[in-house]
Amino acid sequence: MMKKFTHIGHIYSALLFIALLSGCGGSGNHSEQPTPAPDQNQSEQKVTYDDIIHNYRVDLLKNETYYFPANTPENEKVALQPLKQFDFIFVGHSGSHDINEERRLTTNIIPGTYTHMLMYIGKDSDGLAYGIEMNVDGNATLEVGENGVHIAGRPYVYCLGSDGTKTCPKDEYVWGLETYDFLWGKELAPSLYSQLLKHKNEILTQIKKDLENKFPFQLPINFDLDKKTINLVNDGRANGADCTAYITLLLEEAAGVCMDDIVVNADKMTDYYTHDPRGESVYIPGKYNPVFPGQDLYLSELLTTYHFTVVNNPPRQTQCSDGRKAVGIPIPDKVFHSPSLIELPEA
Repeated sequence: MMKKFTHIGHIYSALLFIALLSGCGGSGNHSEQPTPAPDQNQSEQKVTYDDIIHNYRVDLLKNETYYFPANTPENEKVALQPLKQFDFIFVGHSGSHDINEERRLTTNIIPGTYTHMLMYIGKDSDGLAYGIEMNVDGNATLEVGENGVHIAGRPYVYCLGSDGTKTCPKDEYVWGLETYDFLWGKELAPSLYSQLLKHKNEILTQIKKDLENKFPFQLPINFDLDKKTINLVNDGRANGADCTAYITLLLEEAAGVCMDDIVVNADKMTDYYTHDPRGESVYIPGKYNPVFPGQDLYLSELLTTYHFTVVNNPPRQTQCSDGRKAVGIPIPDKVFHSPSLIELPEA
């Protein structure tokens, strides 16, 4: 998978990119639960797993409640959360169970408890529920070109499970939800959700286009060797998006729905990598280190000993009604704690 690089900046961005992606994706099988009544306003056209997964007919999904089996870091007991269309799912690792070292790095590379987010988008005619996420391809290879480092990645629709006994066909994803320690759903505040529903067709149409066109994954962090900077990337949909930015941009640009307090800036990222015990543990494994072969290179060391600097993205003009500009990168844990989201009702 790894190509040999001659440019240290490419090595740094490639490795961070792999680490950021490793935790994404998945499907799961869930226990039997009551199936809610179908929405009579939805089309009665038969919609199958193959229609959704391979033909991307997300526009035909039914807006039916899915009872999502969730748990938190504080409570391992499963709670059934009633997800409605466009509710969010957040996932993360505690790091307490046996996972490989590269996967363990993903629990620390991004600040916060939750390291990945997805969005529930509805059910097919058989009662199988689906989510949308941005993920790296299973056989992804790194490529270095004039515009930097790229890896094969795109949006995926995948099967979450059902409320009954029906299970998903064998999943086609890199990481399943069953590989995470905790999962929790949240919903938009009522005023934002009402605004979002006015643009339901635009959102589903955009998702379908992105799936068909294999909308590319973009690094949320890039490196400039000459300037010795670690650059945060938040440039809208122009060059792709990471797993958090994809969903937040989708709602912003298709529905004008903007959430408050969802980004971290350069100062916060610098502080995390140099002062937080979890952030200080993030390193480039020695087998990928071209400067000191075999020696692990910690990002804290990159920032202190080698005097790299984390730099904010150029302010991005959003399509929010208040005309705000985005500085910093959105991350799952900030979205999870955003005042624009609220807890789901109990099932």
